[in-house]
Amino acid sequence: MKKSLSISVLSTINPAPLLQLAQSLAEKLELPFYPSISGVHSDPILAYTDEGLQLVQLSKSGAVQRLLFVDFIKGKNAYRHKHNLTIKQPLARAIGIKSGFRPAVFDATAGLGADSFVLACLGCVVLMCERAPVLHALLQDALSRTARLPVTKEIVDNRLHLLPGDSLRLLQKTNQTFHTIYLDPMYPHRTKSALNKLEMRVIRDLVGDDKDCGDLLDAALAAAENRVVVKRPKGAERIPGPPPSFTVPMKNSRFDVYL
Repeated sequence: MKKSLSISVLSTINPAPLLQLAQSLAEKLELPFYPSISGVHSDPILAYTDEGLQLVQLSKSGAVQRLLFVDFIKGKNAYRHKHNLTIKQPLARAIGIKSGFRPAVFDATAGLGADSFVLACLGCVVLMCERAPVLHALLQDALSRTARLPVTKEIVDNRLHLLPGDSLRLLQKTNQTFHTIYLDPMYPHRTKSALNKLEMRVIRDLVGDDKDCGDLLDAALAAAENRVVVKRPKGAERIPGPPPSFTVPMKNSRFDVYL
């Protein structure tokens, strides 16, 4: 993560609490703090707005462009929560969900948390780990907002847990085992792919290329009680390591499952 990343408060709603949140986050992440948008020009900004914490940037004209925002209440995540909570979907089959059985899942590369949220909505207890501090902060803020709604409070409070730090080190040092470990490492560079859109480029800038994904798979295989599931783009090479036991295909990606 770039040390020049700036934190600013854009919202004029309840400015004092938001300023306190922003200043505390800046100190925690060891980033510059700006009490207002003035003076911030080019770098991405972690901004507390009336919608929640967002990563934004300013154009040359001064317009604010959203780069990353984690929202489990609206948009795609809300749609999946309302319309696609079936154990027959590829993610559920890959993870090992069955009628009457919901595995405990360790999501070692939480990212924006979309798949973890689906698994929690399906009834799994999910421990998420995200090593990129900015992504972790965005996830934590999204979980806090989601826990305020009665319809999702129980899901967040009882089934979604978030850890900071490097999951590789955690898996190498812990004596704890997990029924299912889920890996979604950064996709490889592709010249023609929707995955190269702005959001994915920003995430790549924050987390890098996940060059240690082979080591992460080895550690996951040692710690998993039942299976390790790796999400990959359609046609992409497997990550370094043994071959998967089977694959669950999707239209644009697949799940490699290691039993």
